[in-house]
Amino acid sequence: MRKLTIIILIAFLALAVSCGKSGDGSMDKGTKPAEKQQAEKNPDNKGRPGQKPGAKSQDGKEIDVDKLDIPDHMKEAIKSGRIPKDQIPRIIARFKGGGSAAIPVSVMPIQRQNLNSYLVLNGIVDPERKVEIYSHLSAYVKKIVKEEGDYVKENDVLAQLDDKEIMISYNQAKIQLDQAKLNLEEAENNYVRSQELVKRSLVSEQDFQATEAQFKQSQLEYQSRMENFNNLNLQLDWTKIRALSEGYITERLIEAGDRVNANTQVYTIEDFNPLLIRVYVPTSDAINLALGMSAEVTTDILKGLRFEGKVKLINPRIDVETGTVKVTVEIFDNSLRLQPGMFVKVQIAIGVKENILIIPRKAILYKQNKSYVFVLNRRQVSQREVFLGLLEEDHVEVTEGLNEGEVIVIVGIEGLKDGQRVDVIQ
Repeated sequence: MRKLTIIILIAFLALAVSCGKSGDGSMDKGTKPAEKQQAEKNPDNKGRPGQKPGAKSQDGKEIDVDKLDIPDHMKEAIKSGRIPKDQIPRIIARFKGGGSAAIPVSVMPIQRQNLNSYLVLNGIVDPERKVEIYSHLSAYVKKIVKEEGDYVKENDVLAQLDDKEIMISYNQAKIQLDQAKLNLEEAENNYVRSQELVKRSLVSEQDFQATEAQFKQSQLEYQSRMENFNNLNLQLDWTKIRALSEGYITERLIEAGDRVNANTQVYTIEDFNPLLIRVYVPTSDAINLALGMSAEVTTDILKGLRFEGKVKLINPRIDVETGTVKVTVEIFDNSLRLQPGMFVKVQIAIGVKENILIIPRKAILYKQNKSYVFVLNRRQVSQREVFLGLLEEDHVEVTEGLNEGEVIVIVGIEGLKDGQRVDVIQ
């Protein structure tokens, strides 16, 4: 009996322990550990595990981000939480009205000004004078004296040819000339003496004529020797290749040790002051040109630099094939920055138009062969078609479509649309 009582007691205690464990587990029934932690962190997320927190407006109501009229990247930023909750109402307010943010632009009022009328042409710079130097002799090049790029004056020595053979002939010719001179002097003395003797009848007529003939023969011999000597002297001088004009050497076509032939080009010299630009002007524009008109020359190679020139020549003949007139513009550039061979733009001022509406060319938007500008009205812009007149490099005349004092956008037109809100930034 006692043993039975002990067994019953043990069974009762075991049952009590089992019931205690079952009661503790019922407290967290239906709640996973991860969900429990999420619920503790987000008490506002009422029993909907896995759902992202929504945005709220200022009145506390939930906002459906997908239905907002804002860019997609802003929606994603709001959903992902990259934009703090306290900034969401301000971001939403920024994109209200017009469906997009205000675009920063620069503006200016339209004013009346004077505008120069230019004829814009393209051409290539040429030197006023280009001289090709040729060798007069067939000889070896002994020495190069001047190189390409050197500035030379007329008669400066450019190169030296070998002169040994010519020098030998020259020395022989000099000796022969000196001998001929002595013979001439002797024959002349005999002739003068014979003239005195024949007057006194001391010599026969025949002897006098012989003396006279000898004198004339000596004269011819001396002249022949003199010409031969002068010719060799000239050839000796030709061994020094000289500049025929002032300017810069742009080509050297020989090297030391080369053998050049007579009438072979060896150097090129160009005069850079002044420079010439030949342009071809349509006949309809050529009638407005006159000699002495000012011209402005620019090139992409020398950005920011402008060179002043003038119209020097106007060809009186019209090219039948192209219908153009050749016009020569002259430029003096002591800085030597403008060089022959450069491709340049030439602007010839042909008149001035006064008191006209002027706008920058960068303010114009071109669409389907029409011109438009954006006119500012408070904080919105409207697209308006304009008609243009006289063109200058950076400005253009407006003949129709705008009024003086109206404000137009000059920077930021690329992203604008009709009715777009803008922020003016000067």
